[in-house]
Amino acid sequence: GMPPLEKPCAVERAQSECTAEREPVDSVTVYSGKTGTARLRVRRSSKQMRSKDTKHRHRVAVGGRNVVLSTRNPLITWLAKNELTLSFAAIFIVRTCSWLGFAWPQLFLTLQHSSPNSHRFTRGACDVWFVINWIFQILAARSIMLHNVLPLIPQYFGVKSSRSQRRFGETGWFLCYIVLSWSIGFSIWRDSPYYMNTRHLYANYPEDHVLMPYSLKWYYLVQTAFWISNLYTIFVEERRKDHMEMLTHHVVTIALVVLSYTFHFTRFGHVFMLVMDFPDVFLSLAKLVRYLGNEMAPNILFGLFTISWVATKHYLCIKMMISIWTEGIFEVPMEKRFPHCPDSFASYPIVGFMWAILCVLQAVLIYWFVMILKVLEKVLIKGEDAADERSDEESDSEDEAKPNDTGRSN
Repeated sequence: GMPPLEKPCAVERAQSECTAEREPVDSVTVYSGKTGTARLRVRRSSKQMRSKDTKHRHRVAVGGRNVVLSTRNPLITWLAKNELTLSFAAIFIVRTCSWLGFAWPQLFLTLQHSSPNSHRFTRGACDVWFVINWIFQILAARSIMLHNVLPLIPQYFGVKSSRSQRRFGETGWFLCYIVLSWSIGFSIWRDSPYYMNTRHLYANYPEDHVLMPYSLKWYYLVQTAFWISNLYTIFVEERRKDHMEMLTHHVVTIALVVLSYTFHFTRFGHVFMLVMDFPDVFLSLAKLVRYLGNEMAPNILFGLFTISWVATKHYLCIKMMISIWTEGIFEVPMEKRFPHCPDSFASYPIVGFMWAILCVLQAVLIYWFVMILKVLEKVLIKGEDAADERSDEESDSEDEAKPNDTGRSN
């Protein structure tokens, strides 16, 4: 048994210390050791243990908006407070100067480097300005949809949880963009000579790859702008467990898009983006329905998401990666390879470097697939609801204090 207490008042002192630190205590045991000094044992609840990582959660006042950042960086905080104002200001300045007749806004508003003898385009340094313009447009559209439009849907269905409304907006914006961009990209692919034919992804390289149709160049640069904007938005959203993996995914994706654009591998990059984006539609739908309180539909959608994930992000992606060697560089004649041909980048070092980046991306996808299998185990074996294993590091303490909320956590 425990030795008798030598200082009964130690219990009151220990409890007052915990109260002063505002840390709820489940149990306090005070005993006298060999030195006669009272010691304190605190058994933390699971709720307290989950709150130990709150350093990643930073709520800021953004004009009354429902925003939780994943960083305390002053620059990110300032941008989060002023992102809509800055975006509209940039768009307004460019559009106004274009209306006044200045020539420089056309760098931001129209595609550059057109071929004089055709309606096709090549690459060039001026493409950067077009991408910057679309970054501002995407951030403005995201801000409006996230804070003014999409939250109305969960509110209509009676979801009072601020976190569920916030997550619904973030997921809803991503779904809107993916559906729109994928539809445009698929339409371009359907009318292309490499539709459903991997061999034509590399046919007549580099002659048929240097010049691009207007639609393909527009699609590529807008996609580049979207993924670059995600390097910002990942820090103005609540931190997830796979924050570093998601950041790695964004960086690798941007590297692949930029390099494939620079090296005239846009046909491969175009199809690869379509393959990668398709499963995200089902996952986003599953999460949206779950935020609205439905329990059965998310499980069905998550099943479709898992099937599409394996079929596209693993089977088709790996098949395309293999085709780089079997149908790609091996079939490019030596005289059309780098450095013998001025417009060619087909060489083993260049292609090998891009293939290594694809392997890094595949490693991240395999990590996420392990998380997907954990969710399937919960649904199929334990009978629980499908919940994204990549959800937040912390529990929703802001909503646990509101027993009347009807929203569901991620």
